[in-house]
Amino acid sequence: MLTYPSIESLLPRAENRYVLAMLTARRARQLTAGARPTVDSGTPNHVSLASEEIATGTVVYRYGKWDVVVPEHPLIIAAREAAEREARAKEEEERLEEQSRILRQTDRFSDDEVFSQAGITAEDASLIAERLIAQLEEEERRAAEEEEAANEEIEEEDEFFQDIAEPEIADESDLT
Repeated sequence: MLTYPSIESLLPRAENRYVLAMLTARRARQLTAGARPTVDSGTPNHVSLASEEIATGTVVYRYGKWDVVVPEHPLIIAAREAAEREARAKEEEERLEEQSRILRQTDRFSDDEVFSQAGITAEDASLIAERLIAQLEEEERRAAEEEEAANEEIEEEDEFFQDIAEPEIADESDLT
């Protein structure tokens, strides 16, 4: 027996073993995603906790309800997006450090020497700098828009989760 209570003792609460296993797995995923348990239990195993909730009748199977969606928890999404933003920031920092290193090298030479070594004129260098600045400003604008969109999406998901994250709690009348 891998779970307590056993699958055999829970069979009267669902149509068949398959439905019971799916109900238990679905509730375990909800618990993993951050749903609050409906029973007090010391078990750290979400599958066993889901089985205990089914056994007590606080989580019940509703006939015909097959396509329940268990979305990701907003904290998981936020952590993933924060890691992506951190990676982009690190890449940007490395790029800026490389530019700084190049600038320190060019400070040792006069402008004319640097331009002649690169094979460009001062006017060409000025044009390149203007284009680089414009590109950096565009990247900063896009990053700000992405962050704003991500924050709006998280707020929408928080509202969504407030509506559906709570498990279906059986009424006393449903248990009889």
